[in-house]
Amino acid sequence: MDRLVDRSISAKAFTDTSHDPLPARVRTIVVGGGIVGASIAYHLAAAGESDILVLESNVLGSGTSWHAAGLVTGARGSTTMTKLAKYGLEFYGQLEEMSGIDVSFQRSGSLSVARTPGRVDEILYAKDVADQQGVRTEWLTDERFKEVWPLASHEGVLGALMLPDDGHINPGHATIAFAKLAHELGAKIRENVQVERILREGQRMVGVVTSQGTVHCERVILACGLWTRELAATAGVNVPLYAAEHVHVRSKPIDGAVPSLPVFRDLDSSYYLRHEAGRLLVGAFEPDGLPRPVEDIPANGFAEFEPDWNHFAPIRAKAEVTIPTLRQAGYDRFLNAPESFTPDANFAIGETSEIPNLYVAAGFNSQGIIFAPGVGKELADWVISGTPGFDSSTVDVQRFSKHQNNRRYLQSRTKEGLGRLYAMHWPSLQMETARNVRRTPLHSRLAELGACFGEVNGGERANWYGEAGTTPSYDYSYGRPTWFDRVAAEHKAAREGVVLFDLSPFAKFEVAGPDALAVCQKATTANVDVQLDKAVYTLFLNDAAGIEFDGTVTRLGTDRFLVITPSFTQQKTLAYLQRLAEGKAAAVFDCTAGLATIGVMGPKSRELLSRVSPENWSDEAQEYTHGRMVEIADGYAYSLRVSFIGELGYELYPSADLAVNVFDALWKAGQDLGIKMAGYHALDSLRSEKGFRHLGHDIGPVDDPYSSGLRFTVALDKPGGFVGRDALLKLDPAAPEHRTVYVALEDPEPVFVHDETVYCNGVPVGRMTSGSYGHTLGRAVGLAAIAPETDLSGDFEVQCKGRNYAATVSRRPFYDPKGERLRG
Repeated sequence: MDRLVDRSISAKAFTDTSHDPLPARVRTIVVGGGIVGASIAYHLAAAGESDILVLESNVLGSGTSWHAAGLVTGARGSTTMTKLAKYGLEFYGQLEEMSGIDVSFQRSGSLSVARTPGRVDEILYAKDVADQQGVRTEWLTDERFKEVWPLASHEGVLGALMLPDDGHINPGHATIAFAKLAHELGAKIRENVQVERILREGQRMVGVVTSQGTVHCERVILACGLWTRELAATAGVNVPLYAAEHVHVRSKPIDGAVPSLPVFRDLDSSYYLRHEAGRLLVGAFEPDGLPRPVEDIPANGFAEFEPDWNHFAPIRAKAEVTIPTLRQAGYDRFLNAPESFTPDANFAIGETSEIPNLYVAAGFNSQGIIFAPGVGKELADWVISGTPGFDSSTVDVQRFSKHQNNRRYLQSRTKEGLGRLYAMHWPSLQMETARNVRRTPLHSRLAELGACFGEVNGGERANWYGEAGTTPSYDYSYGRPTWFDRVAAEHKAAREGVVLFDLSPFAKFEVAGPDALAVCQKATTANVDVQLDKAVYTLFLNDAAGIEFDGTVTRLGTDRFLVITPSFTQQKTLAYLQRLAEGKAAAVFDCTAGLATIGVMGPKSRELLSRVSPENWSDEAQEYTHGRMVEIADGYAYSLRVSFIGELGYELYPSADLAVNVFDALWKAGQDLGIKMAGYHALDSLRSEKGFRHLGHDIGPVDDPYSSGLRFTVALDKPGGFVGRDALLKLDPAAPEHRTVYVALEDPEPVFVHDETVYCNGVPVGRMTSGSYGHTLGRAVGLAAIAPETDLSGDFEVQCKGRNYAATVSRRPFYDPKGERLRG
């Protein structure tokens, strides 16, 4: 693509102030003058934060923005991402009028085609989410398809979704337009200033060191694309990003290539098309990406690599089959330039765990143009308020484990990551590269017993089990995959007998010292000043009373506490606790790797434990939600009587070196009890029946305890208060933002994904936040967030892939609503 940064426009926009000397101090520094950095600067300034300095190492838009294809859409695969994308689509529609700069926004629509039944399901699901959020959609007939894309062959197309309001924009000019708007509102913009390192004093970020001197500030936002990882590392901060080659080519002139042609996404063939100057632009998201270390990328702006027609050939061949005129026309340009990718193909934004007031907005996985306006707005709000104003769970930079910043790991993962944008987004999809890096002490035993492993934040965990001695593999479906019955058997065993879970990926921390109680009290909504060995379920809020994560806190001693949270919050939990412990007589230890976690669950769990331990396992000896150190197998473990599945159960915490011994003893002793292994898919189906919340779906940083139905965790009157208490006091428990309810379909066939629209008396009233198949109930079951005024006696339906199914809605869980089985 021609360099889409018109320097005459830039100079006119900033009246040559881009080369003025640097100020000695500002309030906020944005590092990176691409479209994301410019959007953040504008949205900060629009919110009244005028003391902003944007530093660009070259010229505005010269990093990744200049070579973007400029595709813009209002719909993505989830409610949260669709809201962000929709804001961007609407904003771009006003950008030219607001800025006075021609951004060439062509609202031609977009078209996604499906060539497999699974892809049909995926785009039908996406259509449901788009409809839910007010994004216009059209499911095309064969005749309509030929009408909107006469150059394309319909052969092999099983379905096509049109988004009439989508289009494409000139990304370089859009970058300048954002920067101009920010400049007019008082932001300072300086080009050709290289930020060399983050200036840090102890645990505080105090400024940046640049090629033109030091600038002090209160906060820094890193929006410098693929260079973000290396710059963050100068302050000891981990931001896992790695670059890959990203390719698009342009045809020679083609009759019929006109501006009204919608953007064409042939997802199953890994390419997209759009009009450009009477030609067609063909871009690739191939499944075998070519990673590039940052050292191989020129740092002087407008970086390009040599054309690689051989690598592009498979994509080209598929495009030419569908658009025969491409082969006849030939091509006049091959653009090969770097883009950065994260380990899970979601971008990374938010405050870093290592340093307060150091923020990141990077790793957009080729979606920076789509999300720049929405991310600019949301991150600006986050920086100003100190808390996210949207459900940031899936994109929060703190979700990654530290090891995922490793270069070798990132290079391996990025080979797959580039193609993930157009690959199938199956429920339960697992990445295939960079696997078996981080394993639990029981990994080899689980593999011998037929575990099919999945991965969360770089850690392996058993999701379901095939036959012992086999190596099962995933197949995927928006309906029932082949392993559906395997999970059903694990679920049944947990309800009726006894199962073992390897829960070692749980994040585990010890807080110890004279001020340990004060730190834990400040961190938690519940009162954890309890008797020794008592476990308390609690929430950990942000200052706006949103739920950052949940977990249990167990008092091990007068000045020792064990904190257990979900595995993907390991870095977030550690940072949260360490910040509260700063300056206190308390230390926080991450003991995740040092302690294994074996879940012994089900009605026969007590009998099994009595066979491998001389302890008394009666209810009187260990009550529900209590812990104790027990002698078991040939060693010792801490035993907690808690259960995430709604049955009698225990979590055993042996040291990692004893884990295999304890596991082997349990497995051997349980054979005549019909013991089974169970994985995380069964855990999810069991907790869905019981109505337990899933962090990142049912609860998150914009959900307060009252709306989430978790008022019982809140002790407003405990001494010293807690993080988020002041904000919580301003909320009326009787008037929540939404109501959390339990939903079960009446038809036994469909399964839930999440984000499905919930209807009451034919009117949309909310969405499913999570769901699974309730094998005990014999139907799909999950949780939903609905409008608080909804009449629960109404007729409910849930939309699944374009079809509405009758549903039962309840204020109480469908399985064991009184929790009697937990206390059995």
